[in-house]
Amino acid sequence: MKSLRQRMMRVLFLTIGICWALALTALLIYTQVSSSSIWDSKLQAIATQLLLAIPQNNEQLPGKDASPLLRSAGLAEAGLLTYQVWAGHDRLLAGAPGAPSTALQGSFLDGFSSPMIDGRKWRVYSISDSNRQLTVQVGYLHSVISADMRRKAFVALCIASSLLALVGLLMWQVLRRALRPVLVIENALRGRHRFDLTPLWVGALPVELRPLVEGFNHLLRQLDQALEGERRFIANAAHELRTPLSALQAHAQIALRATTLAEKDATLHKLLAVVARSTRLSEQLLDLASLEAVHKPHRTQVDLSELIGYVTDEFEVQAAQAQRTLLLETQPCLIDCDVDAMGILLRNLIDNALRYTGPGDHVKISCGPSPQGPCLQVADDGPGVAAAERESIFERFYRVPGSGGQGSGIGLSLVKNIVQGHHASIVTSSGLAGKGLSISVYFPGIVPPPAPAP
Repeated sequence: MKSLRQRMMRVLFLTIGICWALALTALLIYTQVSSSSIWDSKLQAIATQLLLAIPQNNEQLPGKDASPLLRSAGLAEAGLLTYQVWAGHDRLLAGAPGAPSTALQGSFLDGFSSPMIDGRKWRVYSISDSNRQLTVQVGYLHSVISADMRRKAFVALCIASSLLALVGLLMWQVLRRALRPVLVIENALRGRHRFDLTPLWVGALPVELRPLVEGFNHLLRQLDQALEGERRFIANAAHELRTPLSALQAHAQIALRATTLAEKDATLHKLLAVVARSTRLSEQLLDLASLEAVHKPHRTQVDLSELIGYVTDEFEVQAAQAQRTLLLETQPCLIDCDVDAMGILLRNLIDNALRYTGPGDHVKISCGPSPQGPCLQVADDGPGVAAAERESIFERFYRVPGSGGQGSGIGLSLVKNIVQGHHASIVTSSGLAGKGLSISVYFPGIVPPPAPAP
């Protein structure tokens, strides 16, 4: 498993390490170049001062050791340098102890040179007086100065490495403090009960983490609402199923105790009615479960009038047996919908109208364009629903007072869910001839594709 802290540490250490190596390399190169330039300047200055310090009378030179002259000239680097004072090209007037017996610069030309003497490389500066009678040559071994530069580079490397280690330690501590909110969130989630969906606290979170935690809290709230709805649904469904199951048991017991064929037949007819109601309730529960399980329904353009014709045919026999009259008044009307969900909507609207009307009543199903968009309407001239109760009929397991418990209280809640899923709107009003109930569903209009350019 990848660790954010480890990834950040690797990236930061790699970046800082590369920058540190590049900076140290550049510093060493610069030090070497600048040191060579500085030592060249020192050679030139020492040779010039030594030439000026030599007395006009060459016999006044203190033997072959001119160290007192260097000290009198204030030359602190005398210990790292060697020098020679020549009269002409063949007479050595003075020189440092251990200096080569031959001239440092055999051509006696003024300026810098890098001769090889006895297999060792030297850096030499030579200068002569105006008469070119005296020549001063000052030089140093490359190996001596290189060793001195290596010592300084080693010290610089140790200091830089110590600083790098200190930066790494500080960076580790900073990352630990910066990522502490993530650890707090992790501990808060690990210590939770599996059904604890309380939103996480976002008060002291950094700005970068706040959107992530707020999105997670939004998901928790949605999950809590879904689970709460599922719990209510299960409780209500269990309650609704308990009644018909108890009725089935009671009617079966009565049928067993019946002494005459007429009593048994009457009880069995009641038993069949309870079975039909239980079957309808089970179908609606399955429809509700299937609707809530589908997250991305398949939408297609459908002529609503054709769909109404197909669904209405299913209710012809039921309406005739119940002595209700189905009326159709449809116009071609395109809507963008999930065909299966729209079939459930139509069946529940028609079934609800047939269930709550009486013999001789009419149920009218119509569709067509309207100013609010394509409209589907199911209206009847039955007893209707009081205006104060119309908003409540779409609640799950709600029954209109005085309806006699004919329905399950699920059908119109299914209708509402489907309407919301299609971004449509639903309106209730009085039904046919000012009586009964009318339910109208307005769908969003279909925007035609742009015409091709000529």
